[in-house]
Amino acid sequence: MISAESPSPPLRPHGPVPEVDAHSSTACELSGLDDLSGLPVAEICGRSTERAVIDEVLARARAGDSGVVVVRGEAGIGKTALLEYAAAGAAADMRVLRGTGVESETKLPFSGLHLLLAPVLHLRNKLPGPQSEALGAAFGLVDQARSDRFLLGLATLSLLGEVAAAEPLLVLVDDTQWLDRCSAAVLSWVARRLRAEGVALLFAVRDGYPTPAEGVPDVRDLRLTALDRGSSAMLLGDLAGHVKDHLLAEAQGNPLALLELSAALTPEQRAGELPGATFHLHHGPMSGQLESAFAQRVRALPERTRSLLLAAAADDSGDLHLVLTAGRRLGADVADLEPAEDDRMVHICGDRLRFTHPLFRAAAYRSSSLQARLAAHAALAEAFGESGMADRSAWHRAAAVHGADESVAAEMERTAENARARGGHAAVATAYHRAAQLTSDLGKRARRLDAAAQAALDAGMTSFATHLADRAWPIARDPTVRAGLAMVRAAIAQEQDLRARPEETVEAAAGLAKQAPDTAATMLLFALISVWSGGEPYQMPQLAASTAIVPRSSPMLADVTAAIAHLADERWAQAVPHIRSLVHEISSTANLATWQRITVQWWFLWLADIHAAQEGAVVLADRCQAQGNIGLLPRALLHLARTQLLLGRHRDVLSTSEEGLRVAAHTEQPHFVGHHAGLLACVAAIEGDQARCAELTEDILADGVSERGIECVYARALLDLGHGQYEAVLRRLTRVPQALMRHHPAIDHSLGTATLVEAAVRQGHPTLAVAPLARLRRWAHATGQPWTVAIAARCQAQLADGEEAERHYEQAIRLHRQDDAYPFEAARTHLLYGEFLRRRRQRNRARPLLRSALDTFEQLGAAPWIDRVRAELRATGETSQPTERTSGLLDRLTSQELQVVRLAAAGLSNAGIAARLYLSPRTVGYHLYKAYPKLGISSRNDLARMDLGPDDPDSSGLS
Repeated sequence: MISAESPSPPLRPHGPVPEVDAHSSTACELSGLDDLSGLPVAEICGRSTERAVIDEVLARARAGDSGVVVVRGEAGIGKTALLEYAAAGAAADMRVLRGTGVESETKLPFSGLHLLLAPVLHLRNKLPGPQSEALGAAFGLVDQARSDRFLLGLATLSLLGEVAAAEPLLVLVDDTQWLDRCSAAVLSWVARRLRAEGVALLFAVRDGYPTPAEGVPDVRDLRLTALDRGSSAMLLGDLAGHVKDHLLAEAQGNPLALLELSAALTPEQRAGELPGATFHLHHGPMSGQLESAFAQRVRALPERTRSLLLAAAADDSGDLHLVLTAGRRLGADVADLEPAEDDRMVHICGDRLRFTHPLFRAAAYRSSSLQARLAAHAALAEAFGESGMADRSAWHRAAAVHGADESVAAEMERTAENARARGGHAAVATAYHRAAQLTSDLGKRARRLDAAAQAALDAGMTSFATHLADRAWPIARDPTVRAGLAMVRAAIAQEQDLRARPEETVEAAAGLAKQAPDTAATMLLFALISVWSGGEPYQMPQLAASTAIVPRSSPMLADVTAAIAHLADERWAQAVPHIRSLVHEISSTANLATWQRITVQWWFLWLADIHAAQEGAVVLADRCQAQGNIGLLPRALLHLARTQLLLGRHRDVLSTSEEGLRVAAHTEQPHFVGHHAGLLACVAAIEGDQARCAELTEDILADGVSERGIECVYARALLDLGHGQYEAVLRRLTRVPQALMRHHPAIDHSLGTATLVEAAVRQGHPTLAVAPLARLRRWAHATGQPWTVAIAARCQAQLADGEEAERHYEQAIRLHRQDDAYPFEAARTHLLYGEFLRRRRQRNRARPLLRSALDTFEQLGAAPWIDRVRAELRATGETSQPTERTSGLLDRLTSQELQVVRLAAAGLSNAGIAARLYLSPRTVGYHLYKAYPKLGISSRNDLARMDLGPDDPDSSGLS
């Protein structure tokens, strides 16, 4: 398994690889499958339940559906045999692709994926250009083409769909616990999005290890246990009774152990003519016994044969020519492979060599001495170097080094930069990490660890980034390196709900203030956000004091230090001009990094400039996708979803935050899981969906309220308010620390403060609303946006009486008419003002306000609020019952179907929609097939003439 602590180096699969004919290669791969376990597939014993599940998934694939199966169990329990059963069952009318994880190559980026897709890579030219380039870049077939994990995932999904378009497809991945991280991430992405491609995807994994299918909906999970005695006896065949009993006890129902132990018996032993002690294995866990048995068979081979097997085990290419080239440097030749072939350890087909069982590969590598392994990697490095595969040669050279070596470290650094252009951030992080391991100079090591940490963070590998940054921080002295590390550590703290460490960021920024003042200013802005939004206001005075001594060597530094000082004293009106100037200056910088743009983006919504926030968030989502900043994507989507909520685009919130939630969960960012779940819950609360709201918020709020759960709190309070449970609203919101209810004013005041004020007034506790309203008014008047001042005026009206209240309500209505932001809040204002007028017996004035509120609430599907308005209209003597809003055509579509039809109506092809939404073209076709009958249409031409709602598809974000 890959871990941050793994000391051994990875191998690099990058470099040109041959594109082979798919059918001939697959036929070669599948020939002799029955020999892999020593047992013909037709004779598989037991496992009737598991075989039925596999048969069902294969049948679904033949019918055009897709499915994922995970087979788990200890070594030798029969996982591979079940994969072979699936392959045999699919052989007649399905295409089969096979891949496997290799323990010695768990750090080689994309090695497992290449092994899986090599037979069909010739079809990549049928994919859209960016997807084709992504695959080519990952495998070294094209140069200087950037590919991120999502784009490569989409390319893989599209490639599998292309294969399945001709015939149903079975994809088998064995030993997934040894897959490299990059391949596992891509296959996980694919497994989550398989829908209607006609692909059956089967993973086999040892107990105790995760698989790429973790968390995939509807995955079929098969855990293999020991065979029963009857099935075990059938595998042993004709043996003397006491010998059979002895082997049954020894193997403990493990089928591979039964086969290996019985195959090792002499004729005399099989007949029971020798005592059982002569073939008794050592005691211990069965997997250990199996590995020992495989290792014994390897050690029984001639020395030169073992050298060749070690070279083959140390590299996954399966290229017989390269193995033999390396073998000659180890003193072996092609004839030395015969003993391994005769013992059915390896299978050779044309120019390909493969192990017949993963345990043979593991035994060949593990049973060798360290010196032998280093020699094998050195020989492979020379072989790949002669073949022009520089990056792959570098990885083997790094694996051949024990201790520090600056020349190899520099070579790995060059490999990392090549990987940046071709393989994305995960490969960069892995290569720089190995370069740092080979570096003795502390300054260079810190710089390489910093580069690795930043790449790991961009790739969403948060735990790995934490390990790298923590290793580098104590030895980093260069101001630029310390600045990069401080930013990584601060970002990780925010993502993992850890305590903000602004002192590190300030100290690093101070070191850069003279040589890079604008960068230092951006860092201080980041420190301010981490303190402000993290619920730690007590750090604000300390932050202001520490930044006061930073040299104001640029206008940007002057602005940010002044803003920090004003915010520390809660002088918001004085802080706003500095923040506005800073934000516009930084955002107009051409060479701004993506994480810096996201830092700046936070402030647009703090300034209540929703439309600027919306435009910037769309660009950020595009940029994160294009640059492979997967670690930053959930944050960009969070900015986008917040603006969509404030603009009343609830369907777009669902699309954006559902994707943000998936990506955040996939990249282990619980901070953004909480925020996205909270925004989804807010939509559910407005619609009155209690079950959905509770489902989204329960786990996040289980351990109390933290900053990541603040939207969840607001959602529950809003749900209570809609159902008239005012005491519950007060109980919920008054228990939230005030520090948390200021993390993002645009969200806090509109969802939190406004809800608290209304509940306090209706429950007869108006004093509870005084302080929160004062903060809302100060922020609203500081930003000066019509919608914020309107909400503040409405809240102030609720605390007033008579003409004063009416004056504030009239002001709020006028301001809402000036700004189309936040239609839900505008409708609440119309409702509350209508209620106020109805209570004063001004029914004629109340009705138009209430009807306006009703129209908006009906458009938003806000069921509790609709009921409330209708009750008010009846109280005004409304004689004509408002027309019941029938479900619109678009309401019949799922959020995914709506995205697809909007893009199709805009003229995008299925392939173009697939690229935009990270689906396969076949899945896009499936969504259109499902959507057309719901819309009562039959073609794209009909779709183009439809009104698909007010939301602009180009502003809905990439999901």
